[in-house]
Amino acid sequence: MRLLASIFVLAAAYVAPAAAQLPPDLQIVQQSAGFSDITGIRAPPSGSGRLFVLEQSGRIKILSGSTTAATPFLRLCASAAAGCFVPPGGFTSGGERGLLGLAFHPLYANNRFVYLNYTNGGGNTTIARFQTSAGDPNLADTGTFTILLNVAQDFSNHNGGDIHFGADGYLYVGMGDGGSGGDPCARAQTLNPALLNNTCGQTSGNSRALLGKMLRIDIDSTTPAGSNRLCAAAADGSAPYAIPDTNPFFSTTSNCAEIWASGLRNPFRFSFDRETKDMLIGDVGQSAREEVNLEPADSPGGLNYGWRCREGTLTNNTAAPVCNAPPAFTAPIFDNDRSNNRCSITGGYRYRGPAPTLDGLYFFGDFCEGWVRIATEAAGTWTQQRWPTVAGNIGNIRTFGEDASGNVYVGTSSTVFLITGTVPINTIFINGFEP
Repeated sequence: MRLLASIFVLAAAYVAPAAAQLPPDLQIVQQSAGFSDITGIRAPPSGSGRLFVLEQSGRIKILSGSTTAATPFLRLCASAAAGCFVPPGGFTSGGERGLLGLAFHPLYANNRFVYLNYTNGGGNTTIARFQTSAGDPNLADTGTFTILLNVAQDFSNHNGGDIHFGADGYLYVGMGDGGSGGDPCARAQTLNPALLNNTCGQTSGNSRALLGKMLRIDIDSTTPAGSNRLCAAAADGSAPYAIPDTNPFFSTTSNCAEIWASGLRNPFRFSFDRETKDMLIGDVGQSAREEVNLEPADSPGGLNYGWRCREGTLTNNTAAPVCNAPPAFTAPIFDNDRSNNRCSITGGYRYRGPAPTLDGLYFFGDFCEGWVRIATEAAGTWTQQRWPTVAGNIGNIRTFGEDASGNVYVGTSSTVFLITGTVPINTIFINGFEP
């Protein structure tokens, strides 16, 4: 996601299919304001009525109804200060770096485990785990902070940043291609660390082969020292995570075992459909297309979404060696051109909440366009359109979120909005949230 992106000129004409009829009770309601550079909106699976709002600078604030707790749940900092926690390896924010993702363990109600995706002091992606305080669920226990995985970044942009648990219980990590423009290091199409371009970028190490990928790891197991295909393992081969034996490269002798899918440019936000279990990935484009990819729940993994050989539905960089003999690419379910100031897609959620008329609608947006957009699916064909009234023009759209009941939220730099419709009269709400 280019948080400070320039607007690019439309590269090619695009004709969209006819849009579907939207429900008349569609509403967007301001939930709370006063935040700074929101990057995530998350809720525990237990349905406690709280939202955890991530700020890029390192704060996680707790929102209950329209009230924000005075004390942050956690504040990551680059250097020691009152109320700050400096994580092992440090912390960096600004530009496209910072606190970018959060996920609650599926058994969070029992183990209190929380997972973060952030940029460490060296500018690299870090996945870490900690627990909430045993005595106060509104505070993090920083004494339990553990680093699980580090991925070296070539440049400062295209860090991806989202993390989610799938229905299979494994943690999925969206990784950008390492930055700059046009994937100059060809990371998104390089799955074998032995084939890495070592003359490109600003870092070294096998973990660079994880850039431009969707990772899938087992955080409830560990990997002992020894020979393996883990590209983010320690020098002795050990890791505080393991690889599911259903990962597509679990048994290979070349490609990184952590990889679930490849060919991504910057999957800044992705999500799982809580009903179908499909994964929906908003992948930020280069200068012509912004795309949404769908990976079915029954996918065996190993899909290649095409970057840098494809940008959305367009052919791109075909002269590059990595694209001369391309694998089979998986096309997006739809893509957008750069008209109407679009520049950086923000992937969202498919609605599965308490308003029945909204069921199945996929809500997403674009950072520069500022309108909430809605996609609908019929017999496998997707159509999409802008929010039907001016209420959907809310400014720079940075993230979407979902609570335990399937309510969908959208965050701009400073404000959290609730997307809703008519909710049945027998639905009970606590502090503005369905339990």
